Amino acid sequence: MILALCLLGNAQADELLGQKPFQYRLIKGWAQAALTAAPIRNGHALAFDSQGRLFVLTDEPKNNILILDPQTGDLLGQWTARMPGAHGMSLVQEGAAEVLYITDTVLHEVRKLTLDGTELARYPWPEKSGLYSKATEYRPSKTLHHPRGDFWVLDGYGKDYVHHYDATGQLLKSWGGDLGEGENQLLHWGPHGGLLDLSDAASPRIIIAMSDRQEIKRFTLDGQFGDKFPFPGGNPRDLVAWQGHYLMPHLGDQWPQNRDSPGFISILDAQFRIVSNVGAPAAILEKGVLQPLKSDARTFIHPHAVAADAEGNLYVAQFASPAAPLLKLQHVR
Repeated sequence: MILALCLLGNAQADELLGQKPFQYRLIKGWAQAALTAAPIRNGHALAFDSQGRLFVLTDEPKNNILILDPQTGDLLGQWTARMPGAHGMSLVQEGAAEVLYITDTVLHEVRKLTLDGTELARYPWPEKSGLYSKATEYRPSKTLHHPRGDFWVLDGYGKDYVHHYDATGQLLKSWGGDLGEGENQLLHWGPHGGLLDLSDAASPRIIIAMSDRQEIKRFTLDGQFGDKFPFPGGNPRDLVAWQGHYLMPHLGDQWPQNRDSPGFISILDAQFRIVSNVGAPAAILEKGVLQPLKSDARTFIHPHAVAADAEGNLYVAQFASPAAPLLKLQHVR
């Protein structure tokens, strides 16, 4: 990890990162005052609310949530849910209200909270599924949400199941993990992040970032495998839809074999082809096959989550990175 910390910051302020048309410049010092006032070690998740405020999730027990002005990086607020294993965060519109669903890998549960930190509900380990002998086997990494209220919980650090709940929090079905056969299974370590893709109303899909498996997989909403896309050398931790493209943070390259590998961010088109690697050389295809990916070893330290604003600027939350848990990259058009 010391090696990775030394590498960050070697990118020059005027250096262009990524490939056209998605190139960026690192904004040095962004949010530094906020992080001095509310220091964190691990940046875990990011989300914008309807007011344009940037919510940052961390496992720091004194301030699980930082609320930032994305333009200036100023700290607008902070609160804690006392969640020592806070990992994934989904900001969801429910009726007239915006709420947060936060997963915790230490408490083995999901919590639903208001944007100011008031707890609304808890969803404990899915004991009724019969797939766990004890709560500690369940370590949820992220939730995915349907507008009708259903949601899915990815057990990315536990037993790799996907649990489907109705709007009242009743467990409907579990799939993935060791259930089914072949590609219907989700091998460990697998379903770390992903998204619910409703762009095709006739064929909605759950897309799962399979982290250490170096691929993403698409499933029907009831867990039937559709197809998959390999990203050799990468470590896709999440997938974020943005203006007809996808943003994919790679925690490291060849992680976990090399835990000092610093990682990078890929921008994909609608067919899941890399159009820009930020903090890494351009993707190379040989006879249609994507060749192993590798970071530039100086831009990032374990990017765990990424978000984009309306102008296309990127915001990055980094894991195990006390020197730079949050970054902003300006989109250069």
